[in-house]
Amino acid sequence: MKKIKILALSLIILSFTNLKAAESIMGSVEGMFCIECQKKLAKAFKDEFGSNVSITVSWEKGLGIVSVPNDGKITEADFKRVVEKTGFKYGEIKKTSNSINNINEATSFLDKNPGFLTLKTF
Repeated sequence: MKKIKILALSLIILSFTNLKAAESIMGSVEGMFCIECQKKLAKAFKDEFGSNVSITVSWEKGLGIVSVPNDGKITEADFKRVVEKTGFKYGEIKKTSNSINNINEATSFLDKNPGFLTLKTF
């Protein structure tokens, strides 16, 4: 009986170690000058990646973020393609294992990780 409990516990531990953490791609986006630009890019991300992702776009900061759930996947190439297809230019793009779901979380993350991503300022 003890061996069965150890085996069951081992299987549970192994199943949790195979889970992939949620991740985000953050990128600077050039060419957004108004709220309509922000809406256009957010819609393009949503159309491309679906409703299971969290999308944050800020025209003021020149920032786009796509956070995917544990079972999702997005590449930097995907991010770049959507930005270019929408008529904007991408700058620096970085991937993080943190799930970032709104502009406050993005600002907090960037404040705690100086130099991670350079954004425009007005």
